[in-house]
Amino acid sequence: MSTRPRSYNTEGVILRRRNLGEADSIFTVFSPTEGKFDAIARAVRKPKSRMRGHLEPLTRSQLHLAHGRNLDVFTQAETIAAYLAVRDDLDRLTLAIYCCELVDRFTADRASQSELYDLLVDLLEALDAGASPTVARYFELRVLANTGYEIRLSHCAICDGPIAEEDTLFSVASGGLVCGGCRSRGGSGRLISVRAIKAMRFAANATMGQFAGLRLEAELEAELQRVLGEAIRSVLERETNSGRYVEALAVPLRPPVHESPGDVQ
Repeated sequence: MSTRPRSYNTEGVILRRRNLGEADSIFTVFSPTEGKFDAIARAVRKPKSRMRGHLEPLTRSQLHLAHGRNLDVFTQAETIAAYLAVRDDLDRLTLAIYCCELVDRFTADRASQSELYDLLVDLLEALDAGASPTVARYFELRVLANTGYEIRLSHCAICDGPIAEEDTLFSVASGGLVCGGCRSRGGSGRLISVRAIKAMRFAANATMGQFAGLRLEAELEAELQRVLGEAIRSVLERETNSGRYVEALAVPLRPPVHESPGDVQ
């Protein structure tokens, strides 16, 4: 006889929704304790639904669910954070949707990944507070690391030797940077600048807030976006649905570049 409780509570970020029938919707939730899962909200699209505003994508909510035969069913939902500033800015909204899509694609159902959940919440809070789009580069690098695809940045991905301070081959197939001596074995890739390497190394050890304080020139930002985008596409073996919109984002959100201790040298 099963001893599984009939219902459970969890908080979670709503990653996406898809409508079912005339009034129901299925939501994909990412929870620190339950991992990623789908659940159905009955009659949530009706005007009088009490859960309607608490299950919108990008919302962090406290949830109560009942176990169902095929899908669990939402019985209560209450918003913890709606991230209204993100929703009111198209560029930040696009980045948030993109990062939620990365979480969706990089995770398996019901696999608890609390560190990745904290990373997503930090990203949404940073964007809501007005952080530069640069935080998306931090998020991409950390998603790869947290899901078993960490990029080798400190040593050669092939021989484990040191990386000279020079433009270096980045090989997705090899798993990271490839030293000059191993370049012929690194396969296809791209040369990346010393400044891009330093920025990624900093991101690998910094907090999101520390990385958000960097002032990156547009050229360096674009280089990081290309490098990390290639790594993500290689792992997923496809383009993300929102990726092409992210690539089209302009840089004006970023404050003017000026010399400061936070600048990448």
